[in-house]
Amino acid sequence: KYIFLFLSPQAQICNYASVRRTSVRYYTAEKNVTCKNCSRPGHLSKNCPGPKKIPPCCLCAERGHLQNTCPARFCLNCCLPGHYFRECLERAYWNKHCSRCDMKGHYADACPEIWRQYHLTTKPGPIKAASSHSEQSAVVYCYNCSRKGHFGYECLEKRMHGSMFPTSPFIHYYDDECNIKRRANRLKRKIAELQEAGLLPLQSEIPW
Repeated sequence: KYIFLFLSPQAQICNYASVRRTSVRYYTAEKNVTCKNCSRPGHLSKNCPGPKKIPPCCLCAERGHLQNTCPARFCLNCCLPGHYFRECLERAYWNKHCSRCDMKGHYADACPEIWRQYHLTTKPGPIKAASSHSEQSAVVYCYNCSRKGHFGYECLEKRMHGSMFPTSPFIHYYDDECNIKRRANRLKRKIAELQEAGLLPLQSEIPW
């Protein structure tokens, strides 16, 4: 004898007969859509009867100009706003040599050591200098080639990122008050030179 089991619709995993699939791929007149151009419902931006909205600049979020003419455009060579690499008056960064840390890729006035020298300073006043370099760990690994025995900035292998130059992890020189003032004056002269050449906007033209 055979026993037949009849499962009710409630006992089934899925009752496909009761599912009605509606198309959600295309817009229809019954759907509530909002125009991204005028923010009004009932139509898409490509069918908007109003004037096209001017897109904002991706750098400063202001309207009326785009990235190429933005006053906030940034130079990757001298790290100053107002112009691009191809317009920069300085030599290319791969030809720069720092007289402060003896590394390539930047000049002394843009050396990372300028802000890294404050690693021990916690109060206003003169910069607190370290007595000497911290003792090198017995196990040192290179971040560039992953080998043991040297730091990444000492590595002679090809760099992972060819457009980037390594920097020393140690502080070679601590500035005093006189050095800080001299560097500030040099930066002021450089800013005036770039503004005169039209490569750096005046303070009133900067959007922030």
